Amino acid sequence: EHLGICNHKQRIPSLQFSLLVYFCVVCVPSYTLATGSEDNSVSIWDLRRKECVSSLPAHTNLISEVVYEPQDGGYLVTSSYDNSIKVWSTTTTAPLKTLGGHTGRVMAVDVSSDCKYIASVSYDRTFKLWSPE
Repeated sequence: EHLGICNHKQRIPSLQFSLLVYFCVVCVPSYTLATGSEDNSVSIWDLRRKECVSSLPAHTNLISEVVYEPQDGGYLVTSSYDNSIKVWSTTTTAPLKTLGGHTGRVMAVDVSSDCKYIASVSYDRTFKLWSPE
């Protein structure tokens, strides 16, 4: 099935699924998808409702990558051509932290499987390891 949902004003170079189970009385899977766009924003989609549930004016230049924290999806990490990485709460969509230090476009970001590190790589020919805390 083709959903044909769109919220961004320019191309979308990055997306990532979050298929998580939250522990509660009745376990309900959280089917969300995060997209990062050349319009500098991140959109969070509820795939069950087939709609955008949040739009974040995330950066001052295009979003190069979006990555959910792999253990429980507690945070989302974005990287951008504005030379920065941002960490976002997935429950409140509030920014938790901005990681600056690259002097060139941040091309990719990832979170280690044990969630102890955020790794980034940049046009400045460096990679950096960050603490998500």
